[in-house]
Amino acid sequence: MNSRTAYVFLILLFASWMVEAALGLKVIDFFWGTTWFSWGAPGQKALADVIAGFGRYSTYTSAGTYRTVDQHWTPGGVLTFFFVVYVAFHVVWAVAHGLLWPFFERWHLGARWPSSREVQQFEIAYAALARNSYEVVAKPGRWKVADGLGLQVRWIGYMLIIDRELLSHRHFMPLLAHELGHTNSEDRLAHRLFAMFPSTTAIIFVLAGFPFACGLVLLYPLWMWYWKQRVYAADAYAVRLGQGYALLQALDELYLRLDSMTRGGRALKPVPYIEQRIGRIQEVLTQFMPPGGAARII
Repeated sequence: MNSRTAYVFLILLFASWMVEAALGLKVIDFFWGTTWFSWGAPGQKALADVIAGFGRYSTYTSAGTYRTVDQHWTPGGVLTFFFVVYVAFHVVWAVAHGLLWPFFERWHLGARWPSSREVQQFEIAYAALARNSYEVVAKPGRWKVADGLGLQVRWIGYMLIIDRELLSHRHFMPLLAHELGHTNSEDRLAHRLFAMFPSTTAIIFVLAGFPFACGLVLLYPLWMWYWKQRVYAADAYAVRLGQGYALLQALDELYLRLDSMTRGGRALKPVPYIEQRIGRIQEVLTQFMPPGGAARII
């Protein structure tokens, strides 16, 4: 991840969390602290006042009289409590989804450690890619295999998951080169930090006074634009490893026919259409000329 890309990511991350905190406090204060049901009509109370009233109740004494018990609940204390709940939800989500979710996802997928033969297949492909690079190619520290019928390779957390059949497929090397582009740009860390945001579906709780995911929802188009740029950047990295034409063929033969249309286009999706990726790779190939003047084709 170059400095410009890192700045864009940090700006989006900071802006999203600031909106989440500021707007969250504002909505909670408005929803629970304002007499918005009657817009300030005489005799009406805010929800926080009503809840605070529950802290005052009467009890029957042994002398046959009623005594008022006041637990000193205040409207301000009620608002503080709801904001603490709002913050606690984000902490729990960040830990559960941002940190623990990859473990459960890999377990659900049934990913296993590779056999010695599969390790050899991977090492041969990685060594060939590293030889064709003028820079250090970061090697995945750990990777696992997913059994079954599939031809995918993807990051789940910090672990690369490769479908068993793809390891021996002729398109494995260019697809691995693309994933190494994400490795060398630290997109994995960016995805983990992004996963700490509440899911956009949580915005429905705004109807109950808790605007979860409001920061992400308001900046969502910018985030989707950012992630598409990271896909393009990983494709460009594969081109620099000499896998440009091979990646074009892999996308065309393996994924193009599976790339279905998306309602409204891909403006709100984190990945571009395969045809768009192919077009970008072709543009990079026309610009990329390694030392010697001729593009390398592996």
